[in-house]
Amino acid sequence: MNYLYEVVRYNKNIPAMILMQNKPGYRCRTNLHWHKELELVYMIKGHLDVCINGKQKTIYDNELYFVNSEVIHVTDIEDDNKINMYLVVLLSYEFMRQFFPDIDSIVFDVDTNKEAKANIISSMQNIVKHCENSNDIFGDIKKYEEILKIYYELLKHCAVYKKNNFVIKTPRNFGHAKKVIEYVGKHYTDEITLNDMAELAELSPAYFSKYFKDITGTSFCKYLNGIRLEYALTDMITQNMSVTDAAFNNGFPNVKSFITLCKKVYGYTPAQYRIHHNEY
Repeated sequence: MNYLYEVVRYNKNIPAMILMQNKPGYRCRTNLHWHKELELVYMIKGHLDVCINGKQKTIYDNELYFVNSEVIHVTDIEDDNKINMYLVVLLSYEFMRQFFPDIDSIVFDVDTNKEAKANIISSMQNIVKHCENSNDIFGDIKKYEEILKIYYELLKHCAVYKKNNFVIKTPRNFGHAKKVIEYVGKHYTDEITLNDMAELAELSPAYFSKYFKDITGTSFCKYLNGIRLEYALTDMITQNMSVTDAAFNNGFPNVKSFITLCKKVYGYTPAQYRIHHNEY
């Protein structure tokens, strides 16, 4: 089973990533993944099937799902072509630590406190309004205000100590892989070798290679290149970066390796992928 560590890029001047989504069903699917940040998704129109910590649920219009830090989760949808609109907010775990130093000992139970959940949903709805109002050059201040309200509700009303409540499930023997995946997520632009990661995991290279594939379902090299590919393509689409810059800025040794991998995975060159992506 493949567990993708996701590197989150925060919005400028805001301790969170705010992302409005408006796309067909086939683009709403994700791989099993995890990240340090807390995740909230507010459904505006449509529905998403989600699996969080092994539990399945579906959210519809005006509903919210919440994912704790480092919890493995995945989204899916049956209808490939139906357009779905939703807001994704990823909250900085380290930002919260300055207000609650013992944060590693807690998790957040959003569903139990109905008033707190309603307040969080209200803030998410306000963020949607501010995102849609592109004419307000100071809109980020209002978004920041709502983000702080969400932080307050989580810490004040939703925090519970792990030992007294639910336990976050992780795959058996996931510890070494988690350490490596987190490192790759932060340093994928650097030169990284299998031997380096074996040393980080405190395993022999041969054993690490087999172990990593058993845990993630893919080889370390394939995993690393997959991370680089996704971020290179994202940079091309969101920052209008050239193929060359996207390749070198995301750890590829040369442009050819970026193009070859993109064609192998998606059937398009990076330039073709950008054109195809922008059609939707």
